[in-house]
Amino acid sequence: MAKTSPVEPRRAIAFRPSAVPHKIDTIVIGSGSGGSTCANLLAQSGQRVLVLEQHDKTGGCTHSFRENNCEFDSGLHYTSKAISQATTRPGAIMDFMSRGKQEFTPLDDPYDEILFPAKEEMDSYANVSRATHQMPSYHFISGQRKNVESIVNQINKDDVQLKMKANAWMDLCQDIHKGFIALGISRILPNWLHFLVKPEIDRLMTFASMTVRDVQHAVFNLGFTPGKLARLRVCPKAPDGYDSDHDLRRIKGVLCHPIGDYAVQPRDATMAAHGVTMVHYIDGGSYTVGPTQNISIRNSSVVRSYGGEVMVDATVREIIVEHGRAVGVRVSNTSELNKCTCEEEKSKITVTEIRAKNIVCATSIFNLYDKLLPQDLPVVKKFHDPKQRSVRQSNGHLFLFCKIKGDATDLCLPTHNLWYFHKYDVDTAFDEYFANPTEVRPPTVYIGFPCTKDVTWKKRFPNVSNCILISDGLYEWFEKWANKPQGHRGQDYEDFKAKFSSHLLDILYECVPQVKGKVEYYELGTPLSEITYLASFHGGSYGTQCTPSMFDPINRQWTTTPHTAVPGLYLGGSDAFLPSVVGAMYGGVLGACAVLGQLGSLRLGHALLCHLAKRLQQDNPKLSWAQAYCGAIKQFMK
Repeated sequence: MAKTSPVEPRRAIAFRPSAVPHKIDTIVIGSGSGGSTCANLLAQSGQRVLVLEQHDKTGGCTHSFRENNCEFDSGLHYTSKAISQATTRPGAIMDFMSRGKQEFTPLDDPYDEILFPAKEEMDSYANVSRATHQMPSYHFISGQRKNVESIVNQINKDDVQLKMKANAWMDLCQDIHKGFIALGISRILPNWLHFLVKPEIDRLMTFASMTVRDVQHAVFNLGFTPGKLARLRVCPKAPDGYDSDHDLRRIKGVLCHPIGDYAVQPRDATMAAHGVTMVHYIDGGSYTVGPTQNISIRNSSVVRSYGGEVMVDATVREIIVEHGRAVGVRVSNTSELNKCTCEEEKSKITVTEIRAKNIVCATSIFNLYDKLLPQDLPVVKKFHDPKQRSVRQSNGHLFLFCKIKGDATDLCLPTHNLWYFHKYDVDTAFDEYFANPTEVRPPTVYIGFPCTKDVTWKKRFPNVSNCILISDGLYEWFEKWANKPQGHRGQDYEDFKAKFSSHLLDILYECVPQVKGKVEYYELGTPLSEITYLASFHGGSYGTQCTPSMFDPINRQWTTTPHTAVPGLYLGGSDAFLPSVVGAMYGGVLGACAVLGQLGSLRLGHALLCHLAKRLQQDNPKLSWAQAYCGAIKQFMK
């Protein structure tokens, strides 16, 4: 590892050729969670790194922005409690990268609450009075057993079998979580040691081939255990339509809760993504102290302190491949490209060629193979061959950013996250919404109040509150406006957006009635916004769509790996491992390890373990160094 150097907060600079460092070791395309993690760890490993970001801010989904004298987060709306603790694996990685400066505040229990329309309860039970208007709600609290107790008690506290099945469901999710740890380790181990983790990976791939809906049917209707499912290797198919058992219908709907973090409906979603997301939050949630933007600023500061550079307003137009190897990139200023009205004008914009030993793409495999690599490369042709690749990009989202007049405490705004689910039968809710999106309420809506989770908010924005609502939104709905510049898409685009905004505001007022009449400003973001600000391919929020095909043998060369078929070219974001901010962070770790090779990865792993061991000793001074180091290894394997 490189010698530790002082780190002063330094924001990224706008791209200009004269500021590009000499003798760059690695170029990282994209400054989101994965790209900034990869760049940080490479810099601390002694490399000179150049990060290129197309937006005017670093951070990708971790960047924050201000509109109408209010601040909003763009993608990191909350994360696991573990990242707030420097003695856990994700917390130790974040602590190591930020030199202990990035703080998170754990959320109180319940950290999540799911709300269903009152009509859902009336339809489930004939004896429920039509005069009842209270929305049924279910609390998610820290700890697996406590969580199961909380949810089952709200459904039928006397049903012992239901509690056993819910615990079996959670145990299955834990199995999947362990499988992903093994998968991550396999990406670093030499091939001859893969036998050490093969059983866990094989078990993971078995569950990954199953859908959430089918597994729910197997566990709750048929009484399958994780062991029985693993032995069968094929999951029984769930029947179509509503579940006739009201309690099972309710618990299945409630336990679909994590789908908002990977955006695939239960009938199509891989159980692997669902299980690992469920466990990710099993011990609670947390939120940044201060703006989420601080994460990327601290990562950028580390990169620059080691002689590298982080540049915004830098669109990579092409990866240079010579003699089959990636050797550099061609870059233009995003702001200049945005002024162009046609491809001919773009062809006249200045292009700067930058060379490096390694290139890391942290902007999704779809941008990589559709836009960045020369289209005549054999690997690109292979990617576009449906016989060689069946994964597609994830769906997009709609984001409603709201400024609310008044102090959050005075307004009694919730300090936890709310999730609105339109039906217990989540697949039906998705089907109805996708068939008629402007007339039917969305199947799920995340409702979050950063103003109640960030302990610095009141000092920075007195007597102002904010709220963010997120629902599913398909690129195809907005595609006819895709070629028009942001801010100039016409009144028909604004009118179309207004229909979605109206639905989301109605849901906000239904779930949090005290804010009605106090929303001073709101703005809807669409998949086109994700393209503009996050360079998302077709507005996809999470990289590769999390369906069972993601783990098919033909797709393992494209996703959940930091390696590509092009020498010198690596992946370093969510497609290198998993979606979400922390999934992309792990993808960045794997991308850095791929660049460093096995010996460099060992050095980096040792540095991370030493850092965690020191934290463990600070918590328990009685630990010897050997005990602390062994404890660090155990934490990284959990």
